[in-house]
Amino acid sequence: MGKEVNIYAILVSYNAMQWVDRCLGSLLQSTVPISIIVVDNKSTDSTVTYIQEEYKNVILLPQEENLGFGQANNVGIRYAMQHGCTHILLLNQDAWIDSDMVEKLLAYDDEHSLLSPIHLTGDGKKIDHNFYCNAILHSKEFNRYKTEQALGIHSKYATDKINAACWLLPRKILEEIGGFNPLFFHYAEDDDYLQRLHYHGKKVYFVSGTFCYHDREFVRPKDPSKQSIYQHLVLRTVDINHSLFLCSLFRWRYSIAVWHNALIKHRLRDICLLYQAKRNLCKNYKVIKENRLLLTSIGAHWLT
Repeated sequence: MGKEVNIYAILVSYNAMQWVDRCLGSLLQSTVPISIIVVDNKSTDSTVTYIQEEYKNVILLPQEENLGFGQANNVGIRYAMQHGCTHILLLNQDAWIDSDMVEKLLAYDDEHSLLSPIHLTGDGKKIDHNFYCNAILHSKEFNRYKTEQALGIHSKYATDKINAACWLLPRKILEEIGGFNPLFFHYAEDDDYLQRLHYHGKKVYFVSGTFCYHDREFVRPKDPSKQSIYQHLVLRTVDINHSLFLCSLFRWRYSIAVWHNALIKHRLRDICLLYQAKRNLCKNYKVIKENRLLLTSIGAHWLT
């Protein structure tokens, strides 16, 4: 590696005991040295005490309340930036990495792009379904990916969407785009961030030939909640890649999808939740519009 790097991995934990050893253990085995930050969202199990006792070199930042995924990550990112990081590795608590993953990602680093490995299932037997459908199948370079994989060639491939289970972010992106948007508590934070990256001309790539493992294939999909529906409405409102008029059409399309699924699955409660979420959107619309304006500007938003 020609350049000197100072990488901080940030793990947001909440009752993470079943994954702690695999997750932190994989980071400690990295061929590129990584400083590890755990931001704990007020776990009710023994996560905090276990890390304190077994991983004394880990920087543990326990919170007094559950900040949600995005804002807890911002706590860790701020700490890392104050301590001179060149890159941030965001890693889910239920994920772990190959020892050479960071080294292989850095080989493609241009200091202005988000990089991610191929996401496998927890058992490592296949590509994570959501990752395949979102990152690979909808990649503009899917045909090149398919051809080169058949030939055993590894490269990076541009895409629009990769979930934040494993992101390598250079510092320059954080200084220009900022941290996670406080409008999002626990849903759609990464989608909002990707929208902002695309608006500001940043690239998003996945890299073949290196892997992380995401242990979620046995998690049952959750039914919609008022919070999740609201966050998806907000996501479509703050998309700075489109006009407010187009954003309103996207909200209608999403609302129709909620109606459709509710009727097909005989969950009329979802329709009630949709209208409760829409009322919240109207109530907060001024703040959301101000947030949208901020997103168009360059700066380390929510990180200083």
